[in-house]
Amino acid sequence: MSQSFNILVSKIILSSKPCNKLLEYDGIGSNRLVLREQTGKLMLNCKNVPALKEKISGLGISITIIKNLDEYQFLICKYIPNLSDQNVFKLKFQKIRLLIFLFVNRFTSALLETRDQISSKLIDLNKSGNGILKETSELIQVFRDTSSAKKFNIDNSKNLEDQINLQKDHFISFDHDESEVNKILFSIYGFNLKNEKKIENAHDNDENHDVDDDDDRVEGDDRIGYTNY
Repeated sequence: MSQSFNILVSKIILSSKPCNKLLEYDGIGSNRLVLREQTGKLMLNCKNVPALKEKISGLGISITIIKNLDEYQFLICKYIPNLSDQNVFKLKFQKIRLLIFLFVNRFTSALLETRDQISSKLIDLNKSGNGILKETSELIQVFRDTSSAKKFNIDNSKNLEDQINLQKDHFISFDHDESEVNKILFSIYGFNLKNEKKIENAHDNDENHDVDDDDDRVEGDDRIGYTNY
């Protein structure tokens, strides 16, 4: 695990900045595409976006993905403070926030390449972005549909990573892996991984270990629709 990645994750997770949209201008309803970090620092400023879309294959799709991810990160940012540090959804949401940052950062870096290289990189990046969008949409819906979501805490008698892993390891697309991120989150939120290893060994020897799922759900509202691009 690189020290720089550890610092990056900690910076994003522990940020005390208020919830803000990353997009100042979205390149869809305006001719400009302007992205800013949560701190307000300028990340990207593109002018005459309609013309760029015609020249760069995949750019329009990337911008649409970013617009949707930005809506989700803003929503998730408001959910997180109301969840305990032991909450399963809180840790999953933090990973989604990190994935969105990695996607946006990779997108801005891709635009510095030559035109042919940009298109090639954006095609691959858009595949990752669609996967993150789908995962995020489904996670938010499960959160809203679960009546006890705010009390859905990690069970220390079970495998910790299994409880907070996303459906797919999207971090691989950004040269990292989910287990690496889990370790950082466990460190930030004070989970004891030594005990986790003892638990795993105990469960390996328990052939009759059963798990009961709580399927008490209510209907959600105000759902954001997900569209594959």
